[in-house]
Amino acid sequence: MNCLSQQEEILFEAYIILSFARKVLQNDLLIVEKSFLKLKEPYIQLIHSSIGSISKELFEIKQQLHKRNIKIEFGNNDGTFTEFHCYFRGYVKTSRFLNLHLRNKVQDRLSVTAKLK
Repeated sequence: MNCLSQQEEILFEAYIILSFARKVLQNDLLIVEKSFLKLKEPYIQLIHSSIGSISKELFEIKQQLHKRNIKIEFGNNDGTFTEFHCYFRGYVKTSRFLNLHLRNKVQDRLSVTAKLK
């Protein structure tokens, strides 16, 4: 039974994708900072800029989720699937996403962010 509205489903998925995208960029930033690139400062600035824009969007989504009394928790990851729990209006919705699907969604989202720069 799915009691989330279409808008709430969009917020749910966006929260998950943006959370992973920010985590990926933060990990990549650490790798670039430790790398032996001759000109790493432009890459660092680009990653910081992307993290900033994703963080702003994530903040807005968190506000909308809070207004609707929706809480999302990350669940188990068995290597193939990742589980998420969504608490709303007295219900709990557990969704399982294929990790490959999440990776592709995050990659698409980061590509959109890079094109906006």
